[in-house]
Amino acid sequence: MSASREKKQRQNAGPDQKALKAQQERAARKQKTIVYSIVGAVAAVLVIALLVWRTGFFQARSAAATVGDETLSTAQLSYYYYNIRSNFFANSYSAYLLGFDNTKSDDEQVYDPTTGQTYRDYFVEQALINARFAYALEQEALNAGHTEAEVKDDVAATIANAKSAASSNGVSYSAYLRLMFGPYMSAGVFERELTRALMADLVNDEKYDALYDSYAQADLENYYKENADSLDTIEYSYLYFAAPEVKTTDEDGIALGDDEIQKLKDDAKAEAKEKAEEALEAVKDGSTFASQAEKYELTSSGDHIAAIGTNSVASAYREQLLKLGKDECDLVEVDGGYYVVSFHDRYLADEPTRDVRHILVRAETTTDENGNVVAPTEEAWAAAKAKMDEIQAAWEASGKTEDDFAKLANEKSDDVGSNTNGGLYERSYDGRFVSEFNDWVFDSSRKSGDVGMVQHNQEGDSYYGYHLIYYVGENEPVWMGTARNSLANTARSEWRDGIFANYPTAELGGAKYLGK
Repeated sequence: MSASREKKQRQNAGPDQKALKAQQERAARKQKTIVYSIVGAVAAVLVIALLVWRTGFFQARSAAATVGDETLSTAQLSYYYYNIRSNFFANSYSAYLLGFDNTKSDDEQVYDPTTGQTYRDYFVEQALINARFAYALEQEALNAGHTEAEVKDDVAATIANAKSAASSNGVSYSAYLRLMFGPYMSAGVFERELTRALMADLVNDEKYDALYDSYAQADLENYYKENADSLDTIEYSYLYFAAPEVKTTDEDGIALGDDEIQKLKDDAKAEAKEKAEEALEAVKDGSTFASQAEKYELTSSGDHIAAIGTNSVASAYREQLLKLGKDECDLVEVDGGYYVVSFHDRYLADEPTRDVRHILVRAETTTDENGNVVAPTEEAWAAAKAKMDEIQAAWEASGKTEDDFAKLANEKSDDVGSNTNGGLYERSYDGRFVSEFNDWVFDSSRKSGDVGMVQHNQEGDSYYGYHLIYYVGENEPVWMGTARNSLANTARSEWRDGIFANYPTAELGGAKYLGK
């Protein structure tokens, strides 16, 4: 081979061993750099993901449940979960009675010892029931033509209250929602679920109202025939003679034997029986139960009690009492002593109820060092009266119709129980209201359209103030309202059950983040 050809072959043969080695090392370094870059990028992503995870971003969006065809995120389910939880522990004392430890998570504590169900499991179970109610009935509301505009004022008011509470506690609105509804709640989720729940309530109430008004007289009478025991008024009197407590030790503090203790108990009960028999004979001879209660300084007695429904009568003497004839008396023995009872009457109260509207102006009160309400000062009464005079002047200057009064009640009344429905109280029975109010409403001369003012100044009450009252008129007897309510609730439950059948619920993995 010529030297020139050999040279040419070498030129075309590629790099020599030294060059090849250098090329391989460069390739290796390049590959290593690429690998390190990928690892670094993955590490960065993991760090970011960990930080995001700690914020609850992923947990909040995890699928926590299904309701019908809808999938609820952990944040959405937490709205219902923490509503249930808050209502369950309405106060710390309730939690204490149940032995609940706030330092532990819900899933660490057993709610039902017989099944081992934890508090978390129970709250999730109830949350799914409430979520089904909201999702199913919201759709019913939409199908019926309702819109979110109908509940926007209630939504706005709830949001305003939440923001006010947040401000009072020195936290932001978002932080307050997380405190109330768990770490995954956001303002958007809260407001959407709140709107949904209010839409559901809207159609639920609408259904009840339609059913309530749909029952004819015959429906109510048939209901009474089947439920007389729960609707009849029972009038009766009673006295209770408790056997005196006995000591279980002698004068030196030495424990008495069982036989000695039993003898003392028997003697104490015999003493109670003797007094009860004396009182029984006295009332049979015409003495009042009140006078006998005073004579024996009894702490448990009642003279001519009117109880609605037989179950309102104490079970200790109910059976024997209801066997007695009109004004008959009897002695009833119980473990702790003796009752003297007298049956007076049983009847269906059919007096009409009354509908009224009212406007309340409270007189400002204070509390003493023990937290008891202190009656208003003269200045406070004067301020309340001045405000009520202005309201009454506005009433006199109006068209003086029921609608005019209702509008004033919504604008001016301090009664939170009625200042959104025109101050209306329907189907009110005698004795429902505070004395001054009650006496005015149930005056036998009262007629529709009457307007009057009363001052409530009962010592020791929780509030004082002036009432401007508009008498609407008579309504059905109490028992008819009770019958309508029971029939309507039963029918509405059946209506809802038919809807709920199309909205099965299931718990998904995201629910595990609740109650931690």
